[in-house]
Amino acid sequence: MFRSTQVCLSALTKRTHRVKIQVLKDFPRFQLFKGQVTKAKPSLMRNYLHNFNGAKYILDEERDVDMELLRSYQARELKLAEDRQLLSKYQEMEAQKRIKSQKQSVFGDEKQDNPKEEKKGLLDSEITIEEVKIPGLDM
Repeated sequence: MFRSTQVCLSALTKRTHRVKIQVLKDFPRFQLFKGQVTKAKPSLMRNYLHNFNGAKYILDEERDVDMELLRSYQARELKLAEDRQLLSKYQEMEAQKRIKSQKQSVFGDEKQDNPKEEKKGLLDSEITIEEVKIPGLDM
């Protein structure tokens, strides 16, 4: 199952060498999820993933892969992909609505549809002292 540790490896091979594994538990810290078949660094496998039956090595593709876990992972990925598509469509629709409302406000289409009365300033208003009721002031 394990290769001998007496092999002298260069720094380049240590960086590029990967082993094929199947994850048996979720590791969100490493973005690895239950059932996933992936390649990982041997040190990551030894130090984190293989501990407490979190992942297993795949030496023979046909025998070592747990197909039930793999199917559950693929179903989960499909569901996440569909959710992402729905979210992106929703965000796109919201962006189009925002752009449309901005265009209307920029080009003045709304103003033509709903003409508004001119606002009168405070000094232009027709308010008199008789209309305003001030407590304590009797006239």
